[in-house]
Amino acid sequence: MKSIGKLSVAATAISLLSLFLIAGKNPQAQSMPVSAGAWDSHAIEGTLVGVRVREVDPSKSEVVFLYDLDNRTETDYHLAKGPGIVIMSRLKSSGTLTSEKQVALDSAAFVPAGNRTRIEVGVTRAFNWHARMDAASQMKIRQLVADETADLGGFVLFDQSTRYQIELPGSWTEIEKAP
Repeated sequence: MKSIGKLSVAATAISLLSLFLIAGKNPQAQSMPVSAGAWDSHAIEGTLVGVRVREVDPSKSEVVFLYDLDNRTETDYHLAKGPGIVIMSRLKSSGTLTSEKQVALDSAAFVPAGNRTRIEVGVTRAFNWHARMDAASQMKIRQLVADETADLGGFVLFDQSTRYQIELPGSWTEIEKAP
């Protein structure tokens, strides 16, 4: 009777091993997506600090959005500029994420545990700069910012190495009201 039980366990083990080997050779089994876990959207929080415009060259400008990142964890956070960082725009009208506009992180950042660090994200656009900064030029710059933020609810930064989703909300109403 004991030998029948051992034989049954051995047969089950061989069957399971066979299934794993067959699944390993099946191309569809290998290409199935593997869940990397949920994005942590509470570890690092962003707050809009301001918006400025800078000249890239006489025909281009960059609308720069300044954010303070608040590290709510007990671990230092390194935000590295590169392919593991994806920044998308969030549309105000629908909440949809889009990568229609090229948004770039200005530089890498270090955010110590329990501290805040300022970062800049920018959107480069065609814009003819005037040699003189008069009232008309200032109005054109304001219009550039208004156009850039028209349906922009903010940005979302995804750090693929840490699985952090950092919301960078927009509050353009105050900026648009500025004289």
